[in-house]
Amino acid sequence: MRGRDRSILLLLLDGAADRPAPELDGRTPMEAAETPNLDRLATAGVNGTMHVADPGVPLSSDLAHTRLFGYDPEEVPGRGVLEARGFGYEPPAGSVVCSASFASLDAETGTRVANRHLASDDADFPALAGRSGVAEVEVPVVDGCSVEFEYTWKNRGTVTITADTAVSAGVTDVDPFESGLPVVASEPTRDATDRAAARRTADALRTYTRSTRSALADDPGPADVVLSKWAATPTRVESFSERHGLDAASVTPKPVLTGLARTLGMTHVDPPDGYDARADRALDTLADHEFVHVHYPEPDEVSHAAGPAEKRDELAAIDASLAPVVERALEDPELVTLVTADHTTPSTEDVVHSGEPVPVTMVAEPVRTDDVNEVGERPAAGGGFGDVRGRELLKTARAAADRVLLDGLRRTPAVRDYPTREVRPLWPREE
Repeated sequence: MRGRDRSILLLLLDGAADRPAPELDGRTPMEAAETPNLDRLATAGVNGTMHVADPGVPLSSDLAHTRLFGYDPEEVPGRGVLEARGFGYEPPAGSVVCSASFASLDAETGTRVANRHLASDDADFPALAGRSGVAEVEVPVVDGCSVEFEYTWKNRGTVTITADTAVSAGVTDVDPFESGLPVVASEPTRDATDRAAARRTADALRTYTRSTRSALADDPGPADVVLSKWAATPTRVESFSERHGLDAASVTPKPVLTGLARTLGMTHVDPPDGYDARADRALDTLADHEFVHVHYPEPDEVSHAAGPAEKRDELAAIDASLAPVVERALEDPELVTLVTADHTTPSTEDVVHSGEPVPVTMVAEPVRTDDVNEVGERPAAGGGFGDVRGRELLKTARAAADRVLLDGLRRTPAVRDYPTREVRPLWPREE
């Protein structure tokens, strides 16, 4: 007998996992936060830990979400393309697209990065983006090559490289990702499959970066150069619905994840302002979709900008808004609810992300509940879910939703692991 085909709700608390903080008496921000609603889910469900990739590997949100959505990173275009699509820009076929940002250089050397995170009020970035030498640069060393900058938000934009000959995303970043390091001279990566194309692209990026340095030299503001990173080529991949048999939506304010959702054919839903409104939007979206991803980037942002106490308070504020979502999760037998993070973001140290596992909770009628009664990294480690990998999480949720077929069944030429009635009948249709 077929199961109920339950829907799946994924509450993703970006960077919520953390390390113990001395100022929180050795607890993590999640363990120290007042989270009565999430604690109810932990009590009603099964809990565990998850290495989204291999143990010890720090991940960006896009690479983490790619795995959580059931894809290998090699299948999905890189972050430069995802950010472009997140802002509604579809890069030309055959181009290379980089994420880029205005940055300042230290006055003493003029070559080392001083500030990669210029604020919106530091300069008129849209005006700088239109300046000659920034907006578009011809690259004489590469046939028919041009590099264009398109402003997106804050101090950021996208850099698109096109040429009459092939270009390649197999190049190093210009952005060193740390203050005090020199601007990197882009060069082909060792694994670039087309070395000649990668060399052209690296030449183009070096030429463009020098051009932005010259174009911004006489500006009184702090912006001295445009730093490029995460080169990618636009490709299309198997849609989320084809891969998982679910009509999916992503409620996220983050452009790169908006771009990932669009790349996977998921419906993107803009979240309204305020946590209460986002919770309501999540429930509304469930009415029309079988899988709903609700993204909370704020824990990660607070972790980078503030400290453990502020992150604790941010997690408590999110929890306070989740009462109606928790009520639905506990009362609706047709729903599987997941709560997890995409990576660990230490709020106590000056690192971007770290490789510790993240806690995960799953609530559904069929799950084998455990004795965990609160959310947190250490409570989750004692739960019955065990330790899973990111690519396994959605399959596990689909299994709880009765949306996974017996292994080895082949009902259609394209082998699928989910129930479908779109099969070719042997007998003619009855009148």
